[in-house]
Amino acid sequence: MKKKLISSLLCSALIFANVIGTNVYAFDIKIDPGIQSYVDKSKTNAIEAESIYKEIIDTLSFQAYIEKNWNNLTVEKDMDLYNSTDKSVGKPGDILITVFDKTNSDINAITMGSLTTHAAFVDSDPTKVLELFQDGIGNRENDWRTRYKKILVVRPKIDSKIIADAIAYGHTRIGTPFSYFSNMFQKTKIDKYYCSQFVWDCYFKSGVDLDGNGGKAVFPYDFLRSDKVSIVYKQG
Repeated sequence: MKKKLISSLLCSALIFANVIGTNVYAFDIKIDPGIQSYVDKSKTNAIEAESIYKEIIDTLSFQAYIEKNWNNLTVEKDMDLYNSTDKSVGKPGDILITVFDKTNSDINAITMGSLTTHAAFVDSDPTKVLELFQDGIGNRENDWRTRYKKILVVRPKIDSKIIADAIAYGHTRIGTPFSYFSNMFQKTKIDKYYCSQFVWDCYFKSGVDLDGNGGKAVFPYDFLRSDKVSIVYKQG
């Protein structure tokens, strides 16, 4: 009964993603085997399952809102980023977010993200990012400006020491494996990560909680809800 309830709520939320009024969510979803793993291992009761369902719906609704208002988002422009012609984008500690778009060239925009988005953050060397792919966390090339069509650069408005600590901690997590659904709604469980959970954990361990809605999961757009960040660059 419990497994069926959780599975039904997850499926309902994914179906909702295709009917809330934008083409952003109009793509075929292959259900990750991790869903069953999450359902099998979950101790969630009916009340908590309902809370999870509401969080997913809230997240998808907020993503739809961002897409609808994309051209009107408040951006505190960092002109260094706008004037640069490098394929890298962002300054150390900046959080990079991409949204699924049919013209995106890299499938990671949907397969590594949370529902329809993906996140990483910029290393102390801004030509690199700390980023989670299916082979785990890596210190990868920062080619986000050319890799994705639509991106946001989100800058934490915090002390530079905290940013340095977050980056240093991120390096200690290199090699940690990827799993989306197994820890999806247990964001403090870090034996495995999904993309935005990793970014959030690096800052959380350094003393700052950037999850703007304080849910059981942390999705990329949840960073936009935090009063501790500002958008400094928008592309697409």
